[in-house]
Amino acid sequence: MAQYSMQEALNKMLEESNWKYRYQVTKLKQDWEMLVGKTAARHTESLKIKDSTLYIYTNIAALKNELTYSKHFLITKINQHFGETFIKEIVVL
Repeated sequence: MAQYSMQEALNKMLEESNWKYRYQVTKLKQDWEMLVGKTAARHTESLKIKDSTLYIYTNIAALKNELTYSKHFLITKINQHFGETFIKEIVVL
């Protein structure tokens, strides 16, 4: 019988279930302000994820430009936050 720490057991359960993706989506939405800052988070209307693509909805033109130009940096930051490749592309709408 293998012994796991609580964190290892939770990670194993998430890996083997359908919950991992849902957990990651929820965690990204909860941690959005920490990842992009208070102002950008406040003006983000919604986040949607489909097929490893993050769709960011905002009606602020300056924020759209900033997020568009910093896509690669943001992808790297999000993936580092999760410790794996979770987001491959970002679309700002």
